[in-house]
Amino acid sequence: MKTKLLFLLFFSFSVSFFSQEYIIGKVSSEFNTALQSVVIFNTRTDEKVLSDKDGNFMIAAKQTDELRFIKSGYDRNSSKISAQNFLAPLNIVLTKSPYEIAEIDLTFQATGNLKKDIKALDPPKKVVALNSDMKSYMRTPPTEVAPKLSTPSAFAAPNYNAGQVNVLGIASAVVGLIRKAKTPPITTANYAETQEFYRRVKNTVDLSFYTSKGWDEEQIDRFLIYADQNYSLAKLYRKNFDVSAIDMLMKLAYKEYIKTHKVGS
Repeated sequence: MKTKLLFLLFFSFSVSFFSQEYIIGKVSSEFNTALQSVVIFNTRTDEKVLSDKDGNFMIAAKQTDELRFIKSGYDRNSSKISAQNFLAPLNIVLTKSPYEIAEIDLTFQATGNLKKDIKALDPPKKVVALNSDMKSYMRTPPTEVAPKLSTPSAFAAPNYNAGQVNVLGIASAVVGLIRKAKTPPITTANYAETQEFYRRVKNTVDLSFYTSKGWDEEQIDRFLIYADQNYSLAKLYRKNFDVSAIDMLMKLAYKEYIKTHKVGS
């Protein structure tokens, strides 16, 4: 009974701690297509981030904060942050903005030659007005401050001459993973176990490879979430904490990360 009580207290503390940090979610269209480069804006902190190519995003927030989701060609959406949003991903759907298609009134005698007939058509007044409004809108300076996005230097393409990536070490880690595949099935980590695993990684694994590139704690947290989602780090090593294997898998995740994210030195 005491063990269960301690576990519940630890889980509640973990959820409370993380809820004050980040909201993780995904932005999709009404057709269930992932939307890239959606601006996610926290109205309280003025922080802005962009969704990645899979529609995923992560932004610092607290309960009762309002997040706004903005993308050209789509109706804006907003969401009020509640305690539930810290326990599960926040899924947002943006609806395509409707456009009125003007009718074309043919008032000339067609010749039958499509190229000549199209040139003889004057665009409808509604189309001319719409094009004029669009050009004027595009020339108007934006009223909102554009998000200031910086690319961490650690996401630069690996410099093999400088020894950024230990190829032999990665190969050794892969062989080790193959051997571990013969062990009994491993269960999926729950929320509290995952958060504890992240903290243990930051306290145990040598992260100098990333900090030497200028990463702060927030950037390392984002990368840890990416590496865990793609290589099941918490699932595989939360109980059997193999520092060497975790480090090598993070290096593998890093190589994939720089291919799918716009990063530079």
